[in-house]
Amino acid sequence: MAKMKMLQLASASLVSLLMLSACSENSKTAAGGTEAESTIALQVRLADGTAAANARVRALPEGYLADGLQSAEWTVADESGFVEFNDMEPGAYMVEARNSDESKDVSGAVFSVVLDSAVARAVDTLQLDSLTRIEGYVTPGQGPSVIRIPGLERFVVPDSSGHFVVDNLPAGNFDLVIESRSNRGTVKLSATAGETVPEVNLGKPRGFAVEDFERFSGISATGEILGDGWWYTLDADGKNIMPLWDETLTRTYSGSDGCASGGCARTTNRLGFLLGGFETEYALPGLETLMFSARGSGTLRVSLAYGSTDDASENGFEYEVELSKVWEGYSIDISKMKPYGKASLKNVKVSRIDFRVGKGDTLFLDDVFLGGINEESLSSVATVEDELASDYPKDWKDHDALLKELVGYGVGTRGGAGLLDEKEITGEICVVTTTDDYIIVEDTTNVDSLGNAATTAIIAPGSLRDCAYRDTASWIIFEKSGVYNLSTPLRMKSNKTIDGRGRDIRITGMGVLTDVSENLIFENLTFTAPTIATKDTSSRRALSIHNGTHHVWIDHCTFEEYPLVELDVKRGSHSVTVSWSRFENAQTGILFGLPPESFKESEQTMTMHHNYFANMDWSAAFARAGTLHAYNNFFMDLAHYGVECTDSARCYIERNVFNIDNTVSLYRLWDDKGVAIDSTVGFVKMVDNWNAVVSDPILGDANGYKPDYSYEAESADAGLAWKVKKLAGPR
Repeated sequence: MAKMKMLQLASASLVSLLMLSACSENSKTAAGGTEAESTIALQVRLADGTAAANARVRALPEGYLADGLQSAEWTVADESGFVEFNDMEPGAYMVEARNSDESKDVSGAVFSVVLDSAVARAVDTLQLDSLTRIEGYVTPGQGPSVIRIPGLERFVVPDSSGHFVVDNLPAGNFDLVIESRSNRGTVKLSATAGETVPEVNLGKPRGFAVEDFERFSGISATGEILGDGWWYTLDADGKNIMPLWDETLTRTYSGSDGCASGGCARTTNRLGFLLGGFETEYALPGLETLMFSARGSGTLRVSLAYGSTDDASENGFEYEVELSKVWEGYSIDISKMKPYGKASLKNVKVSRIDFRVGKGDTLFLDDVFLGGINEESLSSVATVEDELASDYPKDWKDHDALLKELVGYGVGTRGGAGLLDEKEITGEICVVTTTDDYIIVEDTTNVDSLGNAATTAIIAPGSLRDCAYRDTASWIIFEKSGVYNLSTPLRMKSNKTIDGRGRDIRITGMGVLTDVSENLIFENLTFTAPTIATKDTSSRRALSIHNGTHHVWIDHCTFEEYPLVELDVKRGSHSVTVSWSRFENAQTGILFGLPPESFKESEQTMTMHHNYFANMDWSAAFARAGTLHAYNNFFMDLAHYGVECTDSARCYIERNVFNIDNTVSLYRLWDDKGVAIDSTVGFVKMVDNWNAVVSDPILGDANGYKPDYSYEAESADAGLAWKVKKLAGPR
């Protein structure tokens, strides 16, 4: 027998349900009994009762769920609206009919029918009516999901805001199945056509989110606990791992276009996530599953890798999946992954999660999770081995140890140790005990007619200025951390070391100047928040080395927020080394020399190594004449150039990391037509640099210049960039 229950129909559409016993030709005799063969027969009519010629009808099992890839076929009714579905297996079916006449209003109907095991023929008249829709929201930021109705061809993916619409439904109630395509489970609810359902929350994820792509900072959630932890892709040559250190790069690989319910990532080649510190190996207790959502075509190689990023010597565990053109959730058991290199499932180590696209087009990626771990387990493996905090110096042995770190043109600088004779050190220790700069003193011998005493500003005893202005060689250390606000420029005398190790020393207000000085060391200081905020050439720099100053070492300092230039070396100053320092938030980081029409630079020399440059409105370093050796620096986020080498400057640019479009400029000036003016050209030699963005180097020989002092330059790669980014600045 057959039983029918209408979900939506005209009031009389099922009054005449006709059950006919099958003729002998509609039955099959089988051993042990009779095998049923059933038919659903319909006449489809429009709302006005006329036959719906060529109406489209389909009958699907009640448990059918659309896959979003292949649509169930429609059967077309004849000119009288008749249609039959023969040879139907016993069971429950959803029958949907749709008017196909574009000249009439779109209409349709849906009903369910149950065919039992008896031989039966179910015949009915089905009347179409107007259609509506169900809409609602899935809570944004929960990864991709899909909305389906059992028994109907409906496969709806919410947009990036979580909004969804299930359309072409007749009036009535429908069961919605809202399934997370990441790892949040499934929600089932009943909804009435024509209404908006309340926002649906898919629940908590089943694991720790490495990245949910709702932000665009580039740092993964694991990195916030373990340290750094950035996304990465491949460099311009398609070989080396390139961390996406800035938002501009990150947005190239992420956003909301093509995503579902929030942001997602996209790549045609490779995308991955560093769990924490670069090339740091983590043994994560409890790690059991790698989960993620993806869509695309072709194959996807997923790996948990550690060790060297070189493909030939990389270690890890891999798994390959076939991608689908619709969002799918993947859950990979770590124990099922294939070890490669020296990796072993007996001792799982992870440094990064890597996704590589095989044959196919764009990969869309969302909700990368690690199952079996939580924030507590991540915290248990956090390491601070690269956090090299400095100690407060106690005696001259600490100063001697500092001097051993000096390389480059600044070698020979002794700072507060002064000149060394054959037997003893001539310098003294000066301890800064107050953050005051000047103090106001009343002169009671000079009182006006109103009884007001005259006042005088004097250098505060125990101040930074007090120590800096002494005639003797002085090693200046600080009793306490603090902000040292200079109310006037601090003009340094020779033979000084300003040593902020073991303290947080912030110099604000006006800058520090040198004038025909020598033998100066600036160690572990932060220059920030200047009084002058306008971009004009009269603005004081954070630190100005000029007028023949020589033998200067600037080490582990941070320069930030100065409007025009943060450090300048000019007017014949030479023998300068700038190392392990940060230059951020300015127009230019280092100005090296003046244009020849202002001052004819000749013998100025500078070494800059292991410095970090970011967020510059113009360039990191601007060399005009003189000799510059720049090695192992990291140029991260600059509007124009890493180094401008102009006006006959000779620049040896060696093993630096450039994360910018333009590495070096050879000219200072261009004419009105944009043609470089030859008289402002500089001379550059570029040696073994790595540009993650552009692969073409600038050719040249620096007019024969090559550094003649002893030094060791590290290989330029992501590891060096990571090291400089973490360790530059005060320690």
